Amino acid sequence: MDNKKILIVDGHAKKSFRSHRLPWAQKARDEGYEVHVTALKTGGENLVRQAGFPFHKIAGRDRGQNPLTELGLFVRLGHLLRRLDPDIAHFITLRSVLYGSTAARLVGVPAVLNSITGLGYLFTDDSWRTRCLRWGVLQGLRFALGHPNQRTTFHNPQNADLVISRGLVPERETVITSGSGVNPEQFSFVNGTAVAEATPLVMLATRLLWHKGVGEFVEAAQHLQKNGTDARFVVVGESDPENPASVPESTLRAWHDDGVVEWWGYQDPDTMHEVLQQAHVVCLPSYYREGVPKVLIEAASTGRPIVTTDMPGCREIVTDGENGFLVPPKETEALADHLHTLLQDPELRREMGRNGRRRVEAQFTADRVATTIIEAYDQLCRRNGEA
Repeated sequence: MDNKKILIVDGHAKKSFRSHRLPWAQKARDEGYEVHVTALKTGGENLVRQAGFPFHKIAGRDRGQNPLTELGLFVRLGHLLRRLDPDIAHFITLRSVLYGSTAARLVGVPAVLNSITGLGYLFTDDSWRTRCLRWGVLQGLRFALGHPNQRTTFHNPQNADLVISRGLVPERETVITSGSGVNPEQFSFVNGTAVAEATPLVMLATRLLWHKGVGEFVEAAQHLQKNGTDARFVVVGESDPENPASVPESTLRAWHDDGVVEWWGYQDPDTMHEVLQQAHVVCLPSYYREGVPKVLIEAASTGRPIVTTDMPGCREIVTDGENGFLVPPKETEALADHLHTLLQDPELRREMGRNGRRRVEAQFTADRVATTIIEAYDQLCRRNGEA
């Protein structure tokens, strides 16, 4: 290969690219691609450079409500695509796909890979404002996803089916990956006996959005505490004031101060394996339109049983009764009951933890996902040559 150039456009240099996509970029580089990176939000740029990839800053400030701010970001992205002139532009997350693929068509980028990692609150919330926004995004995607040489990856088949059913992409141009994958050596299996003597700890680690089931988790914790269950309940993550569905920091602090849950705040992705090893059970009662939540893959790799919702993405990593439990969305009582079952049965926790680890090794390794991404790059390059 004669050093084909790729520009990866992600949401955030540290919280998205560095924590989720770095194995893809490294494998592409190993295969002879020249990889460049940019992000739609500020922060973590030096971490990308330290990993050996050129970073091109286009985000002047984080996303706000001002459309002119978004327009400026779109224009700067278009200028970067024109100046860098990549053979392939790889857009990751829905916002990046919408802006980037539109710009790529306008400036004539020869090939595009879109990675729709999840559909988020835009496809779960039913308020009038969200419905209007969803309609506008869908119209924009009709143009953005119309590039003549493209592939679109999804983390689960349900999200792919939704986009295909709207007529946005043909099925033949879609690829399903097993989430973003995980490094099983970093997130190594730690048998539950290592923490068996401690008070059982249930952990929710996620972006702290209401749609992720944070409120339901707290209600389940309160229910179990009132019933005398001996356990600790921990929330890991930070509030996102840019997102209208974010749990306010004041609410998180109040829960912590009242002893309802422990709020540990933001944890560095590089040490997340150590954080998860402190848990006995990992919980994510999300009714968000997930891809495959990376924290659940990490938890399974670490050997932790999972209680999550029977929703697209969540059910990809958890088989009910095998490596965790699936509960109906927003069903706090069912959530509390299944948490109680695991908290009272150390041997069941260990068995489910072992099953989860085997599932990750078979389907959800970062190397497996990276191989799928590189195959898509190769296919796009071949089509470039044929054009």
